[in-house]
Amino acid sequence: MTSSPRTGFVRVLPALLLLLMLGGSAGALAADPFVGYVYPCGAQVGSSVRLLLGGQYLQGVQGGIVTGEGVSVSKITIVPNFPRADGRQRKYLLGWIAAIEKGNKAQPPLPESTDGWRENAWWQKLHELAPMELRLVLKNLHTIPNALQASPAIRQLAIVDVVVAADAAPGERELRLYGRGGISAPKRFYVDAVPHCPEPSYRAPDEEPAAPPRVAVVPAVLDGQILPGETDRFVVALKGGHSYSFALSGRRLLPFIGDAVPGHFQAVLRLLDAAGREVAFADDEYFDPDPVLRFPCPADGDYTLEVRDNLYRGREDFVYRVDISLGTRPYSFTSPPWSTLPQVGDDEADRRPLDGATAQVVAGTIARPGETDSVRVIGRKGATVVFDLAARQCASPLDAVMSIRGPDGSVIATVDDYPVPFNAGTCLQYVDPYLMTTFPADGVYDIQIRDVTGAGGNDYRYWLRIGPPQPSFLVYTTKSSLSRPNYGLLTFIAARLDGFAGPITLASKELIFTRGNVIPADKDRVTLQVRCPAFHHYSRPWPANISASAEGNGQPLHGNVIPADECTQAFAYTHHLPVASLYVNASSRPPGDPRAMKQQRDKGQGAKK
Repeated sequence: MTSSPRTGFVRVLPALLLLLMLGGSAGALAADPFVGYVYPCGAQVGSSVRLLLGGQYLQGVQGGIVTGEGVSVSKITIVPNFPRADGRQRKYLLGWIAAIEKGNKAQPPLPESTDGWRENAWWQKLHELAPMELRLVLKNLHTIPNALQASPAIRQLAIVDVVVAADAAPGERELRLYGRGGISAPKRFYVDAVPHCPEPSYRAPDEEPAAPPRVAVVPAVLDGQILPGETDRFVVALKGGHSYSFALSGRRLLPFIGDAVPGHFQAVLRLLDAAGREVAFADDEYFDPDPVLRFPCPADGDYTLEVRDNLYRGREDFVYRVDISLGTRPYSFTSPPWSTLPQVGDDEADRRPLDGATAQVVAGTIARPGETDSVRVIGRKGATVVFDLAARQCASPLDAVMSIRGPDGSVIATVDDYPVPFNAGTCLQYVDPYLMTTFPADGVYDIQIRDVTGAGGNDYRYWLRIGPPQPSFLVYTTKSSLSRPNYGLLTFIAARLDGFAGPITLASKELIFTRGNVIPADKDRVTLQVRCPAFHHYSRPWPANISASAEGNGQPLHGNVIPADECTQAFAYTHHLPVASLYVNASSRPPGDPRAMKQQRDKGQGAKK
């Protein structure tokens, strides 16, 4: 059955009216600005840097936010879309750029006929452009766009000028853009105490290739961007008798790319000596696509570090940074989620049975290939117990399998991967086992832990929570910004842990839930309407917090909603990427803001006079 155009319009009209009512204007239908990548993704303390951002819906962007103190966005320049110049116009523009780079900025005389020439804001003022802008024009004039390879999500460009104060604390930050259309999801940005060394800027085909940049002092940070078929090279001066580590961050910067397979940059590092011989190579770091190359340097000299994609792919959002440091970089883990529980080592757990009625954590290591750890637990018939193992979620390479044997030696259960209700975080492989069971008899139970492939080593660590169920929850948003705070919509997802099944109540000091604030007991996902309690002019977005509370086993449960953005990986998989803060658009001022209160006081005093 088909519908007439009029019938289709009638069906769409109610949804359109609803969106207009929620946003208050047709502007509510505009998409939030999207930032696909940031290059470079960091800067040294006490420096100013120009960043190139690729994204979508960047028109109307007014400012930027970098979390933490000491980093500010001083200027944003939107790069205009360049039309395709015809042969004569292209030759004219390339000639003018060549003259500018030789020191002659005067515009050459125009030919008698410019019929068919297209207009562009930057083409008319090449002599006024900074070197970065000029190189972008040059690259566009020498590049024939391929519509089949182009990614609309990163087609638009913006130049962002960032100032890092001398006293800014080194570490990871988050950068967002905001404007009339809304607020972008954040991208990682780093403040470093050591100097940065960028790859050379674009060189035209008729120019001499740039020499690889040379790093004379370590530690340092290398910044780069891999385009199709490209291999970046840096020369690093190393000293014999010292060990060095080259740690690349690529997927860490952009964990999920929606329109690329496998959905992230897969980097390869290769180190060559002065004679061009390969002396070290690194691909993945266990399961992590970001490699770490560890090199004991045998002799002084200049060594060349090569960076490329493992399949020689490339695109503008294949951005990376390489941290070069002295010493052998140890493998790093994240903390297990049960830091408040008592912890015992696997040796102690092997010597004496643990009480299954007491919540505790066993910290262990599958130290050798083929090894099986054994943890003995005293169980009482009819008691419910949880065996929850954390390894891969803490960045351990262990792919654990857990078997539980009863007092008579029979296998009660064998648990491998435990399916998660939804993907939260950057982990690509949810392979940690989990089991909630009831002891069938009194006695000592043997929990055996091994790697599914028989692998092992000092890095194959795990943390096993044992004890009664501890019903709890985690609540995530599917978006980390509220762009229309007068009548905005936020979607919340609840991860229910250890059998928790109750309702969850949400609350906020900065936001009002206008039509309900509860995630019902029978739902894990709900969309709620929120707004700000007062409306004042505010020059930039501000962070808001949302708390979550419930009751589990007769005990109050409290937590904070985790701001996150829903991301797509490789056209198919959905992930929720946690971020530092939930930001609210600049059209309102948070309650209790001192400037708002001062404005109200001044207004009241003026009225009395």
